[in-house]
Amino acid sequence: MKTGQKAIIKSSGVPLLDNTLGGGIPGGSVVCCLINPKSMAEVLIYQLASVGRVLYFTTERKPEHVIQASQQLGFDTKNLSFVDIYSKFNYEDKEKQPPTSKKNLYELSYTSAKHDAKIFTESVKLPKDTLWKFEFWTKEKVIEILGDLCNKIFTKLLKTREQSSFQFSHIDPKNKRFTIDFKGCPECSDLSGFKDGICYYHAGLFAGLLSSLLDSEMSAYETHCHAAGGEYCTFVIGPGGDKDIQDNVARFFNPISMRKDDEIALFTEHSLKQVRESEDNRIMIDNFSFYIDLIDNRDKIRRLLNQVYEITSNTDSICYLYIFRDTHKKDIENMIVNKCDVVFDLDVTVSGDNITNLLIVSKIRGMIAPTKRMKVHIKDRIILDTSQEVV
Repeated sequence: MKTGQKAIIKSSGVPLLDNTLGGGIPGGSVVCCLINPKSMAEVLIYQLASVGRVLYFTTERKPEHVIQASQQLGFDTKNLSFVDIYSKFNYEDKEKQPPTSKKNLYELSYTSAKHDAKIFTESVKLPKDTLWKFEFWTKEKVIEILGDLCNKIFTKLLKTREQSSFQFSHIDPKNKRFTIDFKGCPECSDLSGFKDGICYYHAGLFAGLLSSLLDSEMSAYETHCHAAGGEYCTFVIGPGGDKDIQDNVARFFNPISMRKDDEIALFTEHSLKQVRESEDNRIMIDNFSFYIDLIDNRDKIRRLLNQVYEITSNTDSICYLYIFRDTHKKDIENMIVNKCDVVFDLDVTVSGDNITNLLIVSKIRGMIAPTKRMKVHIKDRIILDTSQEVV
């Protein structure tokens, strides 16, 4: 959502809930769903995921099981696309998984960024003689013309923050070999403790940018990374057919020292970049408790949460974080609740033989939250009983 622009209200997929909320949920909102595991909350999750175009992160079951269960309840699944965290990182069952792609996550992120940079650069439509006889230029001329051009295009492409900047630290025009030092890299600015470079997306952007400008297929890899203790991130870019470049890029795509929790967090962050601005976008993370249990570092959880929030806000999506209530450290739960725009709290009360599900909307940023708890009847879908307040 652009600054100063009023948020578009979007349906949650639960009509009575929309009415209670004043129409639905504001676009660009991250919704924390605090769930009692005994509440049959998967019905609510599937119903929320039945509207719009949904990117569904599944951590505890395979996508086919989600589709089957959702269809049995009568929900539409044709607009669901999945990020299968469960299969990718269930190492005990990994050998039984059919190969899904010859490219790993990092290469896919790199390739996607390279493609985006090419398309964007070509759309600028520079005069064809802008870089005429480039291979005969002096290094000073390269820095003056190509360096300035790259900076302008890169800034527009990525909408980089003012504290992000790059410069060519090594230039070989004849062989089209470059080294770029990138300061304030937003991809790894909040990370540390890695042994290898992790900025695959930015490597792809630099490769795509120079491929387009020089009309020659270029590849890139990272030699130093802020996340690995470097002052800034350093990338080497050169012809894709160069054997030395090829070997280094292959090693870059296959790090051997990455921790499992870091790999999963990065996989999730890169997968979120699939989301583009649209009126119908939804993101479902089923469940975020998986990440809280896996990542033992509060700052890393905060970073992942920030990435989720930024993508959701920038694409005007609605993102649902499904979290088991009262199972995590209170300060972690409070951090997430504070960050989220909307909070749904689904609980269960037992009185004699009666089991009652209660839904509380305790927070909805920019709007007035309902003041009463709502009875929830869960069968093949969520039905709210708004006839009386439960006390």
